[in-house]
Amino acid sequence: MSLRIPDNAPFTGAQRYWLKGYLDGINSSLQASGDEEPAVIERGHPVTIAWGSQTGNAEALAKKLFKKLSKAGMSPKVSDMADLPLVDLPTVENLLVITSTYGEGEPPDNARSLYQALHSEDAPELGGIRYSVLALGDSGHEEFCKCGLDFDDRLSTLGARPLVPLVTCDVDYDEPYQLWSDQLLEAIAAV
Repeated sequence: MSLRIPDNAPFTGAQRYWLKGYLDGINSSLQASGDEEPAVIERGHPVTIAWGSQTGNAEALAKKLFKKLSKAGMSPKVSDMADLPLVDLPTVENLLVITSTYGEGEPPDNARSLYQALHSEDAPELGGIRYSVLALGDSGHEEFCKCGLDFDDRLSTLGARPLVPLVTCDVDYDEPYQLWSDQLLEAIAAV
């Protein structure tokens, strides 16, 4: 008998990865003893959720989205933009950017280096990436959601393809976030 993780198992992405390794070991033992072929461990769509935040709102939404995608059977991971090197970006299949705008249209501190690297002349082609951006802002500022708009524009310019269109959010972001995340579930599952 081969062991596998059911599609509807209530595990997070990290738990699935751990359990997959554990089951692979057991299945390898079964195969070595001649019992059966190792099980195929079903894994959901890989999704990277990159957040840029000055006050913590984008980070909180990234964690909320992680839970939602995990429950839907996908394999999400959450990454602080400061910990997402540009060199790794072309290997990402589905990139979801959640970012605020700081000051007068600037990226948040933790998003600054990725923002600058993407806007440099030697930024890589990103044709293999599907993406979407949730931009948080305050319509009372002249440069409303500028950082998110800039990320969306630059990812598109570098060849990435949108999963769902950019969504801009004012101070009350709960409803736009909910609509955006629901659309993402459908779009990623349809890929």
